[in-house]
Amino acid sequence: MAMDVAFKTKVSELNPRAREWFATAIVGMVLADGNIDRSEMDFLLKVIQLVPDPDVVDRLKKFVQFKTVPPIGSPPGIDRKMGMSMIIDLIRVAVSDKDFDKKEKEMVAAVGKSLGFKPDEVDKLVLYGFELMTQ
Repeated sequence: MAMDVAFKTKVSELNPRAREWFATAIVGMVLADGNIDRSEMDFLLKVIQLVPDPDVVDRLKKFVQFKTVPPIGSPPGIDRKMGMSMIIDLIRVAVSDKDFDKKEKEMVAAVGKSLGFKPDEVDKLVLYGFELMTQ
């Protein structure tokens, strides 16, 4: 039974480019540790449904198929509040398989940096991720 994935990020408020970026980041996070857990698959399926452009959807599916982390470019004009909820969603994806791999932490750090967060801010969010994992 697939869990109902609810993103903290209000994806409906994102423009198409920001949606694509967020979806790409989620795909990257799922693939970061090299294996795709069922719970991570639920996040993948959900986020891919949110991308309006079928070409982008195909591209994202190819990354999943070949288990290749997609390049996550710089985010298109995402404000801090939205950025923070995106990072939290990425951490939720990372810990959904009850494991928070080193590569997943690096991915969170990279995305956080590209969103303009300082390393100590990202560290706090990562600690929050560990709390989520123990719940």
